[in-house]
Amino acid sequence: MLPCYSHERPKNTQKMLAVVRYGGEEATLSVEDGCVWMYLPGPKPARYECWQAAAITSGEDEKRAEDERQAGLDDGIGWSCAGDVLFAGFWLDDQPELSEAVKRRYEALITLCRAKGFGHFYRMWNYLGAINADNAQGEERYRDFCYGRSQAFEAMGVSLTDLPAATGIGLSTGGVAVYVLAHRETSGVNIENPRQLPAYRYPRCYGRRSPSFARGTVMAGDQQAVLYVSGTASIIGHETVGQTLAEQQAVMVENIQTLQKTASERFPELASVTCQSLKIYVRHAKDSALIQAAMLDIFGGTVKQSPVFIADICRKELLVEVEAMFIHK
Repeated sequence: MLPCYSHERPKNTQKMLAVVRYGGEEATLSVEDGCVWMYLPGPKPARYECWQAAAITSGEDEKRAEDERQAGLDDGIGWSCAGDVLFAGFWLDDQPELSEAVKRRYEALITLCRAKGFGHFYRMWNYLGAINADNAQGEERYRDFCYGRSQAFEAMGVSLTDLPAATGIGLSTGGVAVYVLAHRETSGVNIENPRQLPAYRYPRCYGRRSPSFARGTVMAGDQQAVLYVSGTASIIGHETVGQTLAEQQAVMVENIQTLQKTASERFPELASVTCQSLKIYVRHAKDSALIQAAMLDIFGGTVKQSPVFIADICRKELLVEVEAMFIHK
């Protein structure tokens, strides 16, 4: 599944499985005409992220054409599927403490995906209001969230090496938004960065449970291979590196490039790729244009497909984080 970005609200969602809108006051989740709509609070102008199915294996296009698109809103989880791919997500109202509610919602999300026949999770996004603030017990909200997420994966039998690529980023207000991409048949192959300790192996100083995600995931078939790069920042080993924007940018870029190289060693076709999209998060609005220009210069892509979001990041000292999708056809 691949995204397309726009400043305009899409008028025709006939071929779309989901639309995520960033920007505005409200947080809502609905399903209309076979499409999931998630509205997330954030600075304006609004940006629309439109998700559409893409085939990675020969025959998927025909199968998708034969299958009637299905969608629903079950137990507060919006979902939509076509052929071999599914989008599903939820919004959780804010809580004084997040972990228990996050655990329940994550378990419900995983249960729904499996029940619909899409048990292979390959990409997730997690957005938290006031991500760097403390909860009612004085624990950072991101660490509180990570505890609940980790418990849910463990309870649902998802092993550490099966954790998908993921992003964890702040929202301007509110609770927790989560959405996932899942496949019916194909398991993603997770890739770790040799420059970084796997996030799920972080020491206890980062919270009661480590963050639960892979640095990247490859979805490969005989028609196409896609490298989904998790939200990546200036971290070496498990420690934040660099205090200035320029220092953090340099380390972050090298981390992404190292992940690309590691992925291509296992999937040689990924040695030659195009950048389908970048998603850039900066803590300070003044850094937006500089970072976007640098990322496009290094990785290619287009301005339209490289949106910049002003948001807090999972560590207070981090100034920038970037996720990406690289495609070989």
